[in-house]
Amino acid sequence: MSANAAKADVASRVHPLDPLSKAELELLIGALRRDGVIDHRHLIAMMQVEEPSKVQLARFRQGENVDRAARVTVLDRSTGKVSEIVATVGAGDSGESKACRVVSNKIIEGAKAPVLSVESEMAIAAAKSDPRVIEALRSRGITDLDSVKMETWPIGAQIPKYLDDGRRIIWTPMWHQPTPQANFYAHPISGLHAIVDIDSGEVVAVENDQQIAVPQTPGPYRESQTGANISLKPLEIKQPEGISFSFDGYKVSWERWNFRIGFCQREGLVIHDVWFDDAGEMRKIAHRLSIAELVIPYGDPSQGAYRKNAFDTGEFGLGNYTNSLTLGCDCLGEIVYLDVAVARPDGTVREIKNAICTHEEDFGILWKHVDIDGNVEVRRGRRFVVSSIVTINNYEYGYFWYFYQDGSIEFEAKLTGIVLTLADHAGADHGSATELEPGLWAPYHQHILCARLDLDIDGGADEIAGVRNSVIEVDSFAHEMGPKNVYGGAYETSEKVFRRESEARRVVDPFKGRFWKVINPKRKNHMGKPVGYKLVSGHTTYPLAKPESTIGQRAGFMYHHLWVTANRADERYPAGDYPYQHAGGAGLPEWTSADREIENTDVVLWHVFGTNHIPRAEDWPVMPVERTGFHLKPSGFFTRSPAIDVAPTPNSCH
Repeated sequence: MSANAAKADVASRVHPLDPLSKAELELLIGALRRDGVIDHRHLIAMMQVEEPSKVQLARFRQGENVDRAARVTVLDRSTGKVSEIVATVGAGDSGESKACRVVSNKIIEGAKAPVLSVESEMAIAAAKSDPRVIEALRSRGITDLDSVKMETWPIGAQIPKYLDDGRRIIWTPMWHQPTPQANFYAHPISGLHAIVDIDSGEVVAVENDQQIAVPQTPGPYRESQTGANISLKPLEIKQPEGISFSFDGYKVSWERWNFRIGFCQREGLVIHDVWFDDAGEMRKIAHRLSIAELVIPYGDPSQGAYRKNAFDTGEFGLGNYTNSLTLGCDCLGEIVYLDVAVARPDGTVREIKNAICTHEEDFGILWKHVDIDGNVEVRRGRRFVVSSIVTINNYEYGYFWYFYQDGSIEFEAKLTGIVLTLADHAGADHGSATELEPGLWAPYHQHILCARLDLDIDGGADEIAGVRNSVIEVDSFAHEMGPKNVYGGAYETSEKVFRRESEARRVVDPFKGRFWKVINPKRKNHMGKPVGYKLVSGHTTYPLAKPESTIGQRAGFMYHHLWVTANRADERYPAGDYPYQHAGGAGLPEWTSADREIENTDVVLWHVFGTNHIPRAEDWPVMPVERTGFHLKPSGFFTRSPAIDVAPTPNSCH
């Protein structure tokens, strides 16, 4: 394998969309403390770039200075209140230092902060020291508390009525790790949960509902345990002339693509400001692309599993759990890495090395044709990859953005890790879980993601207030046998322009080959049709939780695969800004109730997709990668295929 890796040079002029650096985070936190804005009472929940408006970015491109700013979300431990502070962290319009100028500081009434790492640690320590937990473990033959592993989960469904008093609580499923290297997910402790008030540190309840023996069948997965007996000869990826892409700060140039890579503590990997060079004309495709939420509803009603409905983005902050990637394992080839930094709750700053991987990879045949005269034309395809991987409790999530030579963009989520487990009687009639080993069960669950796609199709530099686009639903259909379908094989397409937000709550329909197209009515192609890109859903699912359920109310965005909203900077997350123990209805259901006009305006598409995971025996002890995602493909955007002039492979094909 290639051993070549490099760091992107991010030392050039800081762009207002660049991720906050370690130095910036430390500078800002120090300033806020020095000025008394935050003190020992406060925990930092999140620090993110306060992204400038499209108008401000356009002015920045024209040479104007734009304040570099951050949004700091803090929890006041003395009151339980959440505040949002916006402060500059760079040069202002006149060039003077404005590193600590507080722009705004407001309490967010009714908001509950996401779960912070220090709170998880505190909750586990409190649970392990509680006499009720100790006795319950002892009754199961477990006396070594160090061998007990706990996870902290938000109570994502029905809160016990005796606790439904507004306090901020989590609960702790438990497993037994009989030896230091054992896979503790093979040994769940059934029916025992501590419920902890994470504001006070009090164990407010201990549930001890079921006495089922801890499964004893091991689930080894480490190389030292499995032997790793299957090996293949090396497969090397080499680029002897070097890479074909370049960095200017966080801006990437590859083939005809130009875009910026971003990162934030909540969403993790973000793509900004996407342009394509069409025969010398730079044409804009997107302003901002991200996965704005990831929710995992569990479908098993037993042992508290029904409470496992985590918003991994909004309740934890996905970016906090970003991996440091390993050359030749997570990424293969000629790699350029980007580091990122995140603020810890106590105000210290952690730098994550090799957090984002960028590289090129071969992607098979791009196009081919063999003519009747024997002439063969074939081009190999290549794609540019931007990726990151996070680990949240038992699961890993890989986020991969692909840019192709035909002008298309693909997002792929790769799900792996270890399935969540619980114990039940061997061979039990357990309708919502799969028995992996005798007495070891994996509950059914879904992984539902929501992409926020702020497309600006063919927006020029002069359109500083946002590009006016429209969204069209395209269905294929066949007429009944008759004059319009004499032979029975004819079919057509129908198009519907969404005029208001209420019309654009839609679901995937494979029977109609449904896709959605974003067009720029102002700009026409060579055939006089509006230029556009289409959104094509890939492998997906539909939520099985009832809409009236707690998770159904809190994650109401799940029930439509497509939403379209009028673009607003403060509408960023589909379940609302603060989903933790929220009563429900926030985010997309609330925003679209205004039923704003969306035709020929600056719009945002929200695409909901995911997987329905019915665990298999083959998902144990570690789950092979499961994939889900979507495509953005040009649809009348170009005059012809932009891949037509890709050069053939040097030295012929062999």
